Amino acid sequence: MDTKALKKQMGAAIAMVLVAAVALGSATFAWFVTNSKVDATTSTISAQSNAAFMTITNGTTGASGVDTTTVATNVEKKALFPATYGEETGATKGQWMTGFGKGLDDGTLNSTLELCKDPNNAETAGSTAAAVKGSYALQQDYNISSKGQNLTNLEVDKVEVSKNAASNSELMKALRVLVTNDSGNTWVVYGQKANSTEFEVKLTSADQNAAVTLGNITAGQDTAVHVYLYYEGKDAVVKTTNLENNQLTDTAKMTVFFKAQAANK
Repeated sequence: MDTKALKKQMGAAIAMVLVAAVALGSATFAWFVTNSKVDATTSTISAQSNAAFMTITNGTTGASGVDTTTVATNVEKKALFPATYGEETGATKGQWMTGFGKGLDDGTLNSTLELCKDPNNAETAGSTAAAVKGSYALQQDYNISSKGQNLTNLEVDKVEVSKNAASNSELMKALRVLVTNDSGNTWVVYGQKANSTEFEVKLTSADQNAAVTLGNITAGQDTAVHVYLYYEGKDAVVKTTNLENNQLTDTAKMTVFFKAQAANK
């Protein structure tokens, strides 16, 4: 392969993070009223690269010292409360907030939104750390590295979901995927399109929700990214009647595609 062809291949590099199996197991509402806890069950989360120069592993470090292109993480059951990261009217974009619904079969917001809190008050209210400790979000960490080539413009290319074709589950409509850089100041949220099984960008950290990049990758060094799963409280499908009709109990695999470009292509 000549140099130009090699550089072109590197510029098209894509890494994939598979986030699996999220299911509800108890009564819940779009905005919770009383018995509002949900079970998010993830079985396997993995990440892989489709190009030999790009390595990836779970955790925040280690990709620079391995040649692996696929890793897997087993995740225990995690009960989550509904939250919003800026989609609900009146929410502050980039802060974790929560609220109460109008009734058991009406998840419309019926109160002032409040910042998500860490039960032990060890983290700043509304922060991602508080949301994770307060059971509003499930966090998984990965890091990406490069062998011999610096990469620029690391970004999420797309998010795809695969579930049982025969399922009538409504869960994916409320599920959100937040992907951030290591510091958390650059991020993008994906969710399901209306009347579609495809996922689209719902929010980004940029003004007018413009496209964002998660930074650059330096050869031989580790670049951490973080993936969070949560339930958007604004989506009214997550409510008790859907649960009783077995519409919130199925599982699905979610794939987050990352891409980057060769810095010296």
